[in-house]
Amino acid sequence: MNGRRWTLILGVLLTLPAAALGQDRGPASTVVLSPTMQAAMDTTYGLSEAAVLERTILERVGAALRGAGCDGIAQVEITLLDARPTHPTDKQLGDNPALDRLQTHFVGGAAFTARLLGPAGRELKSVRYDWYPQDLRHGSRAAEPWGDVRLASEGLGSQLAHECRALAREHPRSH
Repeated sequence: MNGRRWTLILGVLLTLPAAALGQDRGPASTVVLSPTMQAAMDTTYGLSEAAVLERTILERVGAALRGAGCDGIAQVEITLLDARPTHPTDKQLGDNPALDRLQTHFVGGAAFTARLLGPAGRELKSVRYDWYPQDLRHGSRAAEPWGDVRLASEGLGSQLAHECRALAREHPRSH
């Protein structure tokens, strides 16, 4: 439950600046970790990394949905199924002194499911998206642990924006 509370707080904080400026901030979004991903946070990556991942996903998906024509979408529910870091997390570094924060480089990425929900909470579209670079050359160059997850989140956001536009064409709103 504590993770969901933080998700709600992060979601509200990330939407405040756009709302204050009167910009189309897109639909509200939430991120939930799958049980497998939550277990990985607990045992491998570190509990503090969950908030970093949630913030990264919300920021990148939110940026893609701003102005994407998601008028009929009230909520985007994102489930993080899998996330793999590009560089070691603090917990991984503490658990294995042979790792180096910058020199150790992994092929990272992420897998998601997402649901676009209408104002009444009815599912309008369900999407599964994953992105993992084929090798280190095609991944993130960022020195942060979750660089490849950021790229995967941008891809998810692009896919969701595409789905919003398709839904708008299928069900135009009468004014």
